[in-house]
Parts: sequence; structure tokens; C-alpha cells
Amino acid sequence: MTARLENFFNAESFCVVGASTTPNKPGNVVAYNFVHFFPGRTYLVNPKGGELFENKLYNSVLDIEDTIDAACIIVPARFAPSALSDCGKKGIKNIIVTTGGFSEIGEEGKKLQQQMFDIMKEYEINVIGPNCLGLYSPALGYDTMFLPSSKLKRPTNGPVSIFTQSGAFGAAFIDQLSRLGSGKWVSKFISYGNASDINETDSLEYVGNDVDTKMILIYLEDFKNGREFMKKAREISLRKPIMGIKANRTETGAKAGASHTAALSSNDAIVDDLLNDAGIIRVITWDQLEDCVLAFGTQPLPLGDRVAIVTDGGGAGVMASDMVSDCNLKLAKFSEDVQSKLDETFPSFYATGNPIDITGSATAEDYRIALEAVYNDPNVDSVVNICIPVIPDLDIEEYINITKKLAKRKEKPFVTALVGGEEADYATSELLKDDIPAFESPGRAVKAMGMLTDYTKYLRKHGVDPRTIQVED
Repeated sequence: MTARLENFFNAESFCVVGASTTPNKPGNVVAYNFVHFFPGRTYLVNPKGGELFENKLYNSVLDIEDTIDAACIIVPARFAPSALSDCGKKGIKNIIVTTGGFSEIGEEGKKLQQQMFDIMKEYEINVIGPNCLGLYSPALGYDTMFLPSSKLKRPTNGPVSIFTQSGAFGAAFIDQLSRLGSGKWVSKFISYGNASDINETDSLEYVGNDVDTKMILIYLEDFKNGREFMKKAREISLRKPIMGIKANRTETGAKAGASHTAALSSNDAIVDDLLNDAGIIRVITWDQLEDCVLAFGTQPLPLGDRVAIVTDGGGAGVMASDMVSDCNLKLAKFSEDVQSKLDETFPSFYATGNPIDITGSATAEDYRIALEAVYNDPNVDSVVNICIPVIPDLDIEEYINITKKLAKRKEKPFVTALVGGEEADYATSELLKDDIPAFESPGRAVKAMGMLTDYTKYLRKHGVDPRTIQVED
């Protein structure tokens, strides 16, 4: 395991350098987080002295008599080198610098960051940042995210670890996960910003070996050491799924990245091939990243690429079938017993092939019969359940209960798409409360199934049984 990041997360004492008495200021927020949630010893530093949250404010980190395992520096950029030097003199080896105003802003910032780098080397300090949010782990009570909880909601403990070059992206996604279903998603969060020291490879190695991390999400703009990163990814992706966004795909994006985290562009076609080879599932849009969490975090991996679709709208079934092809999936051919049961049970105007269309005459009981039949069919590897709930005879509460029951069996992946207005929104909300994957369109549901299946294919290609990989509880 990467000892440097392990030392951060295993810290038994923590110091906030730049603790502020002004509510909602970054130094105030981080001080609050550690005083109230960190189980170890917390020390606060402010040159003015005094008291904050019933804790003493030390004038300098050098005034603290106890040993300190880790620290967060939250001071203006021009004071950061001096603060880092004092931490080095104190013997603190693990430091997060959340402050911005370094290489991402130009030459003056680059000079400051070089000063920081020289001090880091002199005292053999491990540094996360600068220009970052740092670390978050709800189970460990570790939170250097300097945005107040009134603005940035925190998800609770779960199977997903995230590392990101962009603090703003990370904050927004953390906030989004807090309202996704139960909100129980995050194991570790690492925002490393300008990566003056600890970078994406260190982060990947740490979460890849973290027993509490079951799946990994990443946001990258460039690589500090692409070769080593891909080597680690190839090893880790055979044990747990990795998916993420690699930005800087275009010339326009490269220009934006250069002014954001001082990132360097790469040839995107080459990057795409490298990510595929390393087993990283590449997503392009924000929605797809959330869909990965829902799909991988709640359902087992499929054992093959044969998909069954059940719908009450023919057009929705056609759209889903198109996406099946786009995602390199196959429409399952039902077993003779299942096909006979469907033909005998349903009226002649229902389409009982694949996709099954139980039409605008559908009832919740019709859904139960069709969904259970295809779910139990050995010729089916995964099921996509599509509902347009505007039809008159559909009892939405009964439909929700049927869907929950099947999704919780977890013998094969089962995802749902609800299309429409108020009732569709209600059903989606009710399913998500139980962390059951429910999407707003057939395309998103099938795409999520496609990503699950792509990972199964990758594992099988490398001799790994997908049944040995378990992300969901």
C-alpha cells in the first residue's frame, strides 16, 4: 500500500494551520470538521491566538509540544511556504495545502510552488496539493473540504472512493452523491489539485489496496506519470472496477485545463486506447458517472451480454433496442419454456418477443409476470425494466414493490427506466430511496447495463470470473 497516503488517513493527531474564527471561512470550516468529527487529537493554529470551538489557538505550530501526524495549511499563498517550513521544523511529515494561487495562475504562482517544492524536499514532507480540497473519509472523521456543510452536503460511508484533479468537480460530485438514494456511498475522497507531490498514481495505488474501497471513480486532466498510472490500473482493475472522466479531450479543453490546474494535454485517441487497455471504463458525461455509482454500487455483474427488455411502450422498447446494439449487447432469445409461458399468459396484442411490450393495457401484475419470467430465464444475463406510468390500469405502488423485490434479489443485474412526469418522478424517487438503480430514460438504463457488461468482458478476457468481484452489499 502507498505508505504516504496511508499515513494521512491513519493519522492520530491533526493540525489546522490557518484556523479562522470567522464563520464559514475555509480555516473555520476545516477547524470545525476536525474538532467535531475527528476521533484523534486536533490542534489549531492562528497567529492571533485565542480560542476556537473550545480549543486553544496556538500562535505557531512550533508552540505545540505534542507530536503531530498530519496538518492542513489554509493560509494565503504568499504565506504558505513559511507555514510549510514551520511544519517541517516541527517534524510533521504529512501536509495538505488547500490554498490556491500557485502554478495554475502563471509565473508568480510557479515560483511560489517551487519554493514549496524545495521546502518539501528539504524536510522530506509528503504534500497533497496545493490548490485542492484535500481528503474526506466519513468513516474516519477526516474532512479537509473547506466548504461549509450548508453549501456542500457530505455523503456518508459507502463503497466508492474518488480521486480528482479538480476540486470544484470533486465538490460538486460529492454534493450530488449526498442526495443520490441513501447517500451512503463514499469511502475515501482525494482531491490533489496541482499534484506538486502526491498525484493520481499515488491515489490509485492507495484506494486500489484499501479494503473498504469496492469501486473507484476518477477525474483526470493530465498524468504526472502516465506509464506508471496505467501499470497500476491494469493490476487494480482486475480486482475492482475503475471508471472516470479524462478531460482535456479537445484543443478547447486543453486550453481550459492549462488555466485551471496547470494541466498538460495528451493525444486523446492514444489516451482512450490506454484507458481501455488498463480496464478503466471511460465516461464522458457527468450523468454517466452517477449512473456508474448506481449500477456498480447496487447490482451484481452480468455473466454475459444477453439483455431482456420489458416495457409498456413500443417506442421505448425500440429506443432501448437501439442502445443495446450501440453498447455491444445482445437481445436475449428466451428459452422455450419462458417463451411459451409468455405466449400463453398474455393477450395476443401484447408483443411477447424481446423486447416484451405489454402495451398501454398493462397492469402491475402483467409487469410482475413478464419481469419474473425473464429474470428467471437462464438465457437472460440482465434485465432492463422500462415503464411509462401514464397508462390507466397501472397501480404505481404495486409496480414499485414488484421492482424493488426483483432488484434486491441480486442474482443478475436489473435496472429500471421510468419515463414521464409526476408519477414517473415519484416512482424513481421511491426506488432510489432503497438504492435501486432507476433512470430517467431507456438510453441511460441500457448504457449503465452496457458499462457493467463491458467490465465483465474485460475480466473474462483476463481470466477473471466476474462472480469474484463484489461491489454491492
